[in-house]
Amino acid sequence: MSSTAVPLTFSPALGEQTVLKVAPVASGRPALQSVLFKATFDDHESLVKAHADGIKVEVWSDIPVWGRSSGEWGAFQLGTIGQGTVPAGTPTFSLDDASQADEGDNEDSKSIYVHVQAPFHEYIRARFSFTYRLVYPSGQVQWLGKFGQNGELVIEQGLPGVDLREGWNISDDGTYRTHAFPGERVLGQLTDPKAWTCWSWTASGLPTFAGATQPSEGLAMVLSPRPYAREVNVLRPLVFVASHSTSLRITEQGKIVLHSSSPFARVSFSVLEHSRELLEGIASLSRGEVVAFDDVSAVISCRSPDAELPLNLVVLPMADNLNGLSVFPLRSSALPQAASTWDGLMVSSLDMRTVKYVSQPTAQEDTIALIGASGCELVVAPVHEVVTESHTLHVALLTPHQEVKGKVVERSIDEALPTPPPSPPPSSAPSRAIADSTPDPISRPPSQDAPPRQPSPPKRRTSVLRPRSPRSSALIPFRSPHLVRRYLHMILNIVFWFWSVFARVFAVRLIGETNTRRISGLIELALLRTASPRTPTTTDELRSTDQYDDGGPSENAARTNAPSQGYDKPRDPAIIIPAVQHVTTVSSQDLDPQPPSVVVVVSVQILASCPEPPVMVLRGCNHLKGLRAMVDKKPLASPSIEMLDDAMHLLRFPRLEGGGQLEVMLDV
Repeated sequence: MSSTAVPLTFSPALGEQTVLKVAPVASGRPALQSVLFKATFDDHESLVKAHADGIKVEVWSDIPVWGRSSGEWGAFQLGTIGQGTVPAGTPTFSLDDASQADEGDNEDSKSIYVHVQAPFHEYIRARFSFTYRLVYPSGQVQWLGKFGQNGELVIEQGLPGVDLREGWNISDDGTYRTHAFPGERVLGQLTDPKAWTCWSWTASGLPTFAGATQPSEGLAMVLSPRPYAREVNVLRPLVFVASHSTSLRITEQGKIVLHSSSPFARVSFSVLEHSRELLEGIASLSRGEVVAFDDVSAVISCRSPDAELPLNLVVLPMADNLNGLSVFPLRSSALPQAASTWDGLMVSSLDMRTVKYVSQPTAQEDTIALIGASGCELVVAPVHEVVTESHTLHVALLTPHQEVKGKVVERSIDEALPTPPPSPPPSSAPSRAIADSTPDPISRPPSQDAPPRQPSPPKRRTSVLRPRSPRSSALIPFRSPHLVRRYLHMILNIVFWFWSVFARVFAVRLIGETNTRRISGLIELALLRTASPRTPTTTDELRSTDQYDDGGPSENAARTNAPSQGYDKPRDPAIIIPAVQHVTTVSSQDLDPQPPSVVVVVSVQILASCPEPPVMVLRGCNHLKGLRAMVDKKPLASPSIEMLDDAMHLLRFPRLEGGGQLEVMLDV
């Protein structure tokens, strides 16, 4: 197949010299730098056809890679960008601007690449040659360059993507350093401002992130290459740190400007993989530390002013990943020491769009996350467990706060202790001793025409005589079944109140929910059986009940019509017997006593200096019932609720002016 059958464009090009800038490395430190080769087809269909035909595109070069002697030539095969194998559902945390990242998508669909890594820092001012070739399944090789038209790599010391001005010195550890005088000075220029994003730190507070071409300013900066910026000279993250009384600024045009008010100001500049000491100085600006530093990433912990929680982690990838994503393990070795004692972690992106629950951060087979080429800022909060009999809730607050506390109560937190039950109502049939001994205020004197009342003849009782109560309690009938029933009902009311408010919560823990419900059911059944029957309200009904008094109907009638002669002896009140049709039989199986509502209360102190509205994550409850909130015991407007994956709810509360004690209550 001729070369015209597979039209390709190469970078770096054949027949040209390409300068490869290599960052200085401390003596004795192993390091590899990368050069990127790229071949681009006319369209995506051409790439697919070449792959289907089994055609391989290779770089043939004498680059001194590991395992080859100096001057030995060898092949490097180009291929498409692969995402790699990651578990399904792996969260991705990225700050890259998707609209700008799409700039390279069209070219990626028709291009193939290969990274070639070698210790180029050992070959400063050396030259290496390369060419391209096609290898067919039959073994035929087609060389794409002419004799004497190979490409050439020229190795120079420098920093990829940056042109530095004069005045820089290279220290033994490979760091660029310079002194600054009062005033403003341009330190260098970014060759492609759109190829970088920037993290910046001020003298205090959390870092800020700026996208491509956005101006940045701070006391320290970390520049991260964007994924589409695939240059021959592979860009590497860079670190700038200035001393106090100075500030660094990067303009929209890519100028790196230093403003100083001190004659003793200094600036240090290096690639990220050689900058652990510089990062430790950066971390101290936000009360943090460097918690991880390896070949994959550097992780810096930060804290908001006056707040211990949550932690903010700035993850900065180091690997040269063509796909723009790095695998970041969420394990204890990549997290602050304090996180190793937490029961779990809630990891969130800064905009709360991606939230991940991690149950055991100390496991070796860790949960992983994908990190964008520019890195990301993660919010990491401890998870607090609130355990009830039916649920285990995980609670985490994602905004600056003091310690979170959770508890379980069996009643509403804003509800006072219930008052004891009222005394039983007075009997609808008043005592006859009272009626007989109390004069009627509106009664008229007896008419002269009215026949005098005759004394009623002594009646013979057909039943056993009841014992009389003492004179001091003559107004209270002794052993009245009706009154005994009321007193028993009142006592059971008090017992049920004490059981519901105090004893039940301990009984649940001692004998379980099932037995506790049975006891509650028995008490309620006793209350039902001792409840007062329907009380007669009409005169006829009252008269009919008199028939059950001693002596029968005729005797009662005679007693009613008999004239009064002097003082009548106190008599027992009539006992009202309810009709059978007014009594309902209820079996214990029909009773379904409901236990008191279990309320989960989460309390947290919100800082007055926190400018963000509180954001809370609840996990472990599919439906939020009775959700309400208070600040310093005052009602707070209901939060907005967003349903997330893994049975999690994101609660966004209104901003609290001046902070305060936030209490969130939830019925379970």
